[in-house]
Amino acid sequence: MSGSKKGGKSLCQLPENAKLRILEYIGLVRPCLIDITGEAHRVKQAIDHTCDTRNLFHTRGNWSTRAGRLCDHPRLPTEVLMVSREFREDLGALFWSHNRFSFILTNLNDWDCFFNAVDWAAEDVRYLHIEMRTWDNRFIKPGAQRNLLRLWSRFCRYAALEMVNLRYFSLKCRVKDMAVALKIMSAMDPFPALLQCAFHFSHTPEEDIRPVVKRNALRLTGNLGENRTFPYFDLPKEVQLIILEFLLVNQLDPYLPPGGRVPGVVSFIDRKSLRVNESRPLTCCGTCSPLKAACFCRARQTAYSTTCSCFSSPVGYFLVCRALYEDARRIFFTMNRFAFVEEDPDLMMGFMNSIPTSSFMLIRHLVFKFPAMHRHPAKPSHKPHEDSAMVSWSVLRRFIREHFELSRLSLTIVDLGTRASSWRNAAPHRNKYVRKLLEAFQDLRGLREFRVFLEDDQSYELTAERLVMGRAVARRPLDFKFPFVENGH
Repeated sequence: MSGSKKGGKSLCQLPENAKLRILEYIGLVRPCLIDITGEAHRVKQAIDHTCDTRNLFHTRGNWSTRAGRLCDHPRLPTEVLMVSREFREDLGALFWSHNRFSFILTNLNDWDCFFNAVDWAAEDVRYLHIEMRTWDNRFIKPGAQRNLLRLWSRFCRYAALEMVNLRYFSLKCRVKDMAVALKIMSAMDPFPALLQCAFHFSHTPEEDIRPVVKRNALRLTGNLGENRTFPYFDLPKEVQLIILEFLLVNQLDPYLPPGGRVPGVVSFIDRKSLRVNESRPLTCCGTCSPLKAACFCRARQTAYSTTCSCFSSPVGYFLVCRALYEDARRIFFTMNRFAFVEEDPDLMMGFMNSIPTSSFMLIRHLVFKFPAMHRHPAKPSHKPHEDSAMVSWSVLRRFIREHFELSRLSLTIVDLGTRASSWRNAAPHRNKYVRKLLEAFQDLRGLREFRVFLEDDQSYELTAERLVMGRAVARRPLDFKFPFVENGH
């Protein structure tokens, strides 16, 4: 027979999705951020599997975030791209366009390392994060770091000419001088148009620099200028309400801990005076970094991201006009769950007195979260404190009866108990006090819903709910989600 077998397809002839799966399998395409500066020094064999826990929160400075975790993948098998010119051009384009890259810019050697690695495929790079810093990681100053600012300007010109497909970009540096911030931002004037970008200039808020950073981010993503004005009031009323719901509801509050945090919960906290540190960090929204390189949330730091989904004050929407105020106020107070996160009724009353009754009438969900207590066993000195607390709670409950619409209000109490307490009798005495407090909530009968989560006394939950709602109350659904409770009930 003279027939011959048909030749098979080569790797470069396969569909793009098949080639991507193969590159993922061999390790040339990976979800972790690839450090161009340090990739050449990466060990070949991974020891600790930290990449398997990249979705867990860890503390970086004053923030709890999933971003910026170290990668323990083996070294990139770039030898595959050197097999042939066809592999280099075809697979190289996929490699540079689907991976997320970063590099540190400190001196000319860093620039040369980046240039030599990227120049042959610069037009394919889509994701890039830069950490620009001095050799001793101090703040960049206008006179002392002229060479570093020149390198930054060189990179911006190079990106404008060669990196034409760059769409996701973030920059982190230490700047608190307005002149330096303007230099860095103005150097990006010729930058290619971006889809998402983020900037981080300081771990403390610099109010004069933040507007400059925000304006530049909006300009780079094409969201600045009169031609970008959104015709909100020309839309049908139904569409307007959908937009307001997107802006005011289902955001993540950065002042709440990551464990059990759910969208749409707004905490009553004095955000300006709250002390933030590594032991009590803020929580990153997880969407602020287009490359998952660091936290770019705007709260309590000089940073801006075009994709940050953290909760922010709705006052800006309230002040546009009377019609928008009425719509925004109704959606904000009706659809969010408002939470007190400390067990101090006097502090709660301080917040209550600053909100008009007409807004309280709109609230549908109120949460009291009692943080984990590390109490000593009950002593005689504790009783006067608990008695005064019960009096303050009675004042707060009376305020709720007079200013809230009970028939439409759902009240949730979450007590995290005595976690990690070293005292043997802490839980029993704590439970005795909480039971006494919950029994006093009987004067709020008429609530639409009353749910209780007790970390140390789960057998009493249904009893507490029936004290307020009556014997006919049904057990809550198995899929009922408590805020601040990480694994449900």
